[in-house]
Amino acid sequence: MGAPGNVIELDLGLAADARAVLVRALRAAVPAIVAEAVTEIQREVPEYAGPECAHTLELAAGCALAGFIDMIDAPGPPSEDLLALFRRLGAAEAQEGHAAASSLNAVNAGSRVAVRHFARVAEDLGADAPAALYGQVISGVFPYLNWLMVATAQGRAEAARDPAGLLRRRRRALLDALLAGTAPEPRRIAALAHEAEWPAPRRAAAVALAPGDPGRRWTPPPEILDGSHLDEPCLIVPDPREPANRRVLDTALHGRAAAVGPPVELTGLARSLRWARQALDLAGRGVLPGAAPGDEPVMAADHAPTLVVLDHRELVEHSARRRLRPLLAVRPNRRHQYAQTLQAVLECGFNASAAAARLHVHPQTVRLRLRKLDELFGDAIHDPALHVELLMALRLWTATAERGAQPDWFASGAGTGGNRSSR
Repeated sequence: MGAPGNVIELDLGLAADARAVLVRALRAAVPAIVAEAVTEIQREVPEYAGPECAHTLELAAGCALAGFIDMIDAPGPPSEDLLALFRRLGAAEAQEGHAAASSLNAVNAGSRVAVRHFARVAEDLGADAPAALYGQVISGVFPYLNWLMVATAQGRAEAARDPAGLLRRRRRALLDALLAGTAPEPRRIAALAHEAEWPAPRRAAAVALAPGDPGRRWTPPPEILDGSHLDEPCLIVPDPREPANRRVLDTALHGRAAAVGPPVELTGLARSLRWARQALDLAGRGVLPGAAPGDEPVMAADHAPTLVVLDHRELVEHSARRRLRPLLAVRPNRRHQYAQTLQAVLECGFNASAAAARLHVHPQTVRLRLRKLDELFGDAIHDPALHVELLMALRLWTATAERGAQPDWFASGAGTGGNRSSR
């Protein structure tokens, strides 16, 4: 790539020892300069506010400072690696919809911070620095920044030559903002949605996809944000409770195993995705139906009790160890059967036939197990006031048991009460 015409090489005419002292002092100041520059940029340029921009600002400021100090240490033009980095940053700026004026304002704010720190470094060096040193360093800052801004503009131009790629990257930037750990600013989301040509719905849902190749290449319709490129692939879709949106979702899934989070306002999509991924994990482990390709997607809202129990697992474990303690009287390899049976009979109102159909066993098997459960638990399982607590405990058991064994938390924390062994 071409470079600016006013090539600058920072040769300050210092002896090797004096240059080494200056370089050490400047390098030591870099962390403080970067931290203050990021704060100042985010205060002055609202477009860069928020934690999602802080990492990029830190990278740009840190690399720019390091490159400038390298030029003092070994006079010469900026390195090609540094210019390539700023071309990539310029392309990313364009792809994320940041205006060129915002980039310039950020550079101006950051450079003012750097100049203040350079003045302090020169002052601290005192007699070790020539009188004209500060002026020489500052006179090199702005031509140096011109190098970096030209590289940034080149990156923007490259991105503009690929409009389809630019739109794709803008939609990915929007998806990242919607799924960030902190709730995104509605105004920022509206701006990103406009840049990404996404018809933002009032409510939407996140969809967790089973990892792996979906088996086809596809172009998502405008209303779907595609996150299938992520390590944990996902989609964002308009409220799938509306029939037209559900048809679009079914077409997009194309038989792929998936779980759909509850529809929420756009600022809550990170939570919707967390619930969807939790439901997909449970389906993959056989706790919930719908793990196989071709199955209907798991609707997380249909399994709210299980997801709520897992969200408050520590408290529910404490209750479950106490309420399910009678199962210690059953041989370990039979406890899971009895836990499943107790859950089924509670959910089926003690109807043995309905519980048997749910468990895929004979009704007489359920009746025999229920007599044993009556013996173990006594009146507790017939006390309506305890049913909710028992069902919470049993849902946690079912969600955390592996391959039909009792959960680890029960074995480690239930104590040693109950010394009988049952068939």
